[in-house]
Amino acid sequence: MNTNVIRDYHMEEPGRPRVRLGDRPRRAPARRLARISKLLLIVTLVIGAGLGAWEGYRRFVRLTYFRVAEIRVEGNLQVASEDVVASLGLTPETSLLELNLKTLSSLVTQNPWIKEASVSRRLPLSLTIQVVERVPEAVFIADRRYLLSADGVILAELEGDDLPTLPILRAAAPRQVRIGERILSSEMAQGLSVWRQFQLANAVQGEKAHEIAMGDDGNYVGNLGQQMPAIRLRAQDMQEQLRRLGAALAASGRALGEFVDVDLRFRDRVVFRPIGGR
Repeated sequence: MNTNVIRDYHMEEPGRPRVRLGDRPRRAPARRLARISKLLLIVTLVIGAGLGAWEGYRRFVRLTYFRVAEIRVEGNLQVASEDVVASLGLTPETSLLELNLKTLSSLVTQNPWIKEASVSRRLPLSLTIQVVERVPEAVFIADRRYLLSADGVILAELEGDDLPTLPILRAAAPRQVRIGERILSSEMAQGLSVWRQFQLANAVQGEKAHEIAMGDDGNYVGNLGQQMPAIRLRAQDMQEQLRRLGAALAASGRALGEFVDVDLRFRDRVVFRPIGGR
């Protein structure tokens, strides 16, 4: 027997080639390349189809048939329809289907006179803008004279000496404001409330407040106009203060025009300062 040949019976079987550790079956390069090419083709077709659909949509919405031909403005009294339309910044080629209605509404409300706006399509050719306008509530005097809305927006600057028949709300100290700025504070809101309650009060014998001035201490001074007294009030308990004024006038038997100054800020009395100290 030849003892120089040592066979591994655990690794070999008769009639089967010997398998060495580390050997791996190899895939054919052509098969792998075919799969990659197929995947790339599918991706290319999907992208192409998407781009084609997008381009088709763009061409469709930009057809002459869908161009904005008419814009209607409803609800406007203070602002001209031409100004509302101009604020949209649309061109003759603008398609009705491409418009962002929310964005258009925000453009319209940049005008301080317009409080709310909604824009809607009316296919195939028209656009409708529905607006809710602000109205002047008072004349606000700061560095200059301005029209002020009920929600505290500066609407416009007043020019000339004539004032509209509106209450005058005077700031406690001169300040600079700009058109469209919202300046409503708790003091201003109370000032407008003071004016409204003053107008409704019977204690002032039919006189109407001409001006409400805000003081630094949180109190207010009502000016009734020429040959009428200044009335000093607190913003709280307005009705009670004016009731005391009426009762005091009735008890004194004198008219309001006989006084230079009336102070209602005290809880237990009304202080009158007569003309000439009499």
